[in-house]
Amino acid sequence: MRYSKLKSSLADLIKKAKLHVLEADSETVHWGHWDNSLAPVLTVESGDFVFVETITHQAGDAPELMMDETTKEIYRNIPEETRKPGPHLLTGPIEVKGAEPGDMLEVQILDIEPRQPYGSNLSAPWGFLFDKEKYEENEHVMIYELDDHAQWLTQKYKYEYPGAYDVNGRVVGEDEITKEEGPRGMRIPAQLHMGTIGVAPEEDGKISTVPPSNFGGNIDNWRIGADTAMYYPVFNKGALLSLGDAHLAQGDSELNGTGVEASANCLIRVKVRKDFHFTQPLLETEEAWHIHAFNENLDDAAEEASLKAIEFLEEYQGMTEQEAYSFLALAGELQITQVVNTNKGVHVTIPKDAFVPEV
Repeated sequence: MRYSKLKSSLADLIKKAKLHVLEADSETVHWGHWDNSLAPVLTVESGDFVFVETITHQAGDAPELMMDETTKEIYRNIPEETRKPGPHLLTGPIEVKGAEPGDMLEVQILDIEPRQPYGSNLSAPWGFLFDKEKYEENEHVMIYELDDHAQWLTQKYKYEYPGAYDVNGRVVGEDEITKEEGPRGMRIPAQLHMGTIGVAPEEDGKISTVPPSNFGGNIDNWRIGADTAMYYPVFNKGALLSLGDAHLAQGDSELNGTGVEASANCLIRVKVRKDFHFTQPLLETEEAWHIHAFNENLDDAAEEASLKAIEFLEEYQGMTEQEAYSFLALAGELQITQVVNTNKGVHVTIPKDAFVPEV
């Protein structure tokens, strides 16, 4: 990513930085919940690099393609009845020394690599159209294959899910389904990204991984991929970062309830930021800043994202409130992130090239 007024320098803390490897196993993941009382599985310094293995909660949809030995160990040793209240399988928490409530945690996503070239898209019971007659109680799974250049996805096979999709991580048997061939001549552009990254929430107790909030979590913005940076407000000592829910592709809205869910390895760099603060998760890409907001009501989420974007422009671009309001109307993009995670997501995109570099 090119130089940014917000993103910290690559050279910052580099002489002290270490590389850590966080392997996924049944002792280093948590399934279905956030909990600020979880003990960290890894402790790092600000500026360190971490190679993180993440495993999808939908590997059981195509076990012959998506379950390696690491995945089998996790599924075998974490009882089904404890995989709740949400579905997502997250690696962590990672404690970052020096992080305190009120700080920001910068998470630079340097690279994402699929563990297998396959993923599952489920037309889920929480999908946006599931209460419509043609989709109700009609869960379908579509298995996609990634090409050798990681650019395109094609459908390998599909099937009607056997029964209700009500057990997180259920492994579907070959004898339970009838595989059908998918459409010919159709391909999906690959967009490898992390659906869920977040710090531990301020609220105590087990919290579902489904709704995103100000601590991040299940944001499901397909732009959170390699060569980007996320910034999260910190609510607990050490930040306690967890990540998972990788997708090979997803569109804005995540309309049927899921992306192309897959296991992936992720290389990140974490930094404690005490020099700025923002109340919402903030994404920075090569081209833009993206301001996120979440609410059960889509209009309320859009309003909050707009107000926070105005705050961002006032604070970091020196605009007046009216100048920022006008700018967003003319150059900003108010976009739906997802409509299926209880708290619906909206983000405001602010293009970087609208600002002339200072000389």
